[in-house]
Amino acid sequence: MLYIPEEGGAPHSVTVPCDYDTSVLLGGVGTNGDASSVVCRVFTSPENVFCRVTAPRKLQLRCRLGSRITALSASEAESGGDAPTGLEIKRGGVEAMALYSGASRDLLCSSSLEGLPEGAEPILCRAFVNVSECRPVSAGEYRCRGDVVIECVYKKDGSLGTLTERVGFDETVAIDGDISSGGPDETSPVRASGTVTSAELHTDDSGSRVEVVYALEVETVTPFTADVVYDAYSCVSPASVEYDDTEFLSPAVCASANVTLSERVPKNTVGRVVTSTARADIGGASSERGKLRVSGELRGASLILSDGEYDVVPFSLPWECEMPASVPEGAETTVWGCACVPSLSVRADGELTVDAEITVSATAACVRRERVLSSVTAAGEPFPPRCGFTVYYPSKDETVWDIAKRFHVPCASVASEGNVNSDGTPASVVVI
Repeated sequence: MLYIPEEGGAPHSVTVPCDYDTSVLLGGVGTNGDASSVVCRVFTSPENVFCRVTAPRKLQLRCRLGSRITALSASEAESGGDAPTGLEIKRGGVEAMALYSGASRDLLCSSSLEGLPEGAEPILCRAFVNVSECRPVSAGEYRCRGDVVIECVYKKDGSLGTLTERVGFDETVAIDGDISSGGPDETSPVRASGTVTSAELHTDDSGSRVEVVYALEVETVTPFTADVVYDAYSCVSPASVEYDDTEFLSPAVCASANVTLSERVPKNTVGRVVTSTARADIGGASSERGKLRVSGELRGASLILSDGEYDVVPFSLPWECEMPASVPEGAETTVWGCACVPSLSVRADGELTVDAEITVSATAACVRRERVLSSVTAAGEPFPPRCGFTVYYPSKDETVWDIAKRFHVPCASVASEGNVNSDGTPASVVVI
């Protein structure tokens, strides 16, 4: 986690091992304890980690796997109030990201498998969730639509076959935490995904049916400015200043995209494809010309009947998609999210031909590193008073702070009348 302590100063970083449900006390997080005070970056699958502020200055972490999470508080405790006289502290704002998330769990859908051939006996079924649309309907609520795709393998007359059915859903997902002020609005980017908790096959005298329990998750990001201390010096001598290299996250994109694959896999295979299964993984991301390119791999296997024998043939295909994003070219990007396969078709006609549709739902952020102040000590005698004056011609990029530090005088001495323009930048000629 990356957080700002109660006593002020620069953000601190710490790695927290998370078992299943852990609470961590954070200093510097807003007293209202809302979700906008914390940014979380998850290095495992987002379905395995849950992170939010549940009480003032308390961050709750829930995960099924050991994870590293990065958090940054939205506001910094005021520092410098007790500093010695003459201490000059430079403050600045860093654009970070507030991550909002919510989930609707234990949703239920069922299918009576009416498409089964007469006399067919279902053996096993699986399901996954395809979210096609998710839009805000009110403050903190999103309406998600899509399908629960159910695939079943059945047996008939000594042979196997597959049946695919889709059950539509229209559900509302609420964002966790208080977002009454400064939270996401209708223009905020959003990504949505779904996970299946269980898919149970029931067969009795009335027929066969599949009951699916699933969950919907929504994630959205909004930018905010975190107040940090960049530099410090003292008008007394000597002064001791320490700095830390700190890492922030700046929002890039939070969106969904579709990928269509139609590839031939060099497998010497001939026969009837009984059933196929596949999953898509996100491998990484790169930025170029205002777009974010997300890539990954489609991994799966097909059960093929050939000459009366069944054979399992694995396959693997790369995929990539582009999303529009305000990402500086060449910037280091971290991405997390999920990808599902709503449609998969495989043919074995000498080679393995794979046709698939992949829905990618990803959140990405740019990694930004800053050198910020961690502590400062000012002591000793004041510098002797300056005699006379100095005429200085500042460079194009210099600020009032830079000039004051260069000549070791208070900023107020540089920013006096005639030395600064109306926008606060130094004039072409500064008299100190």
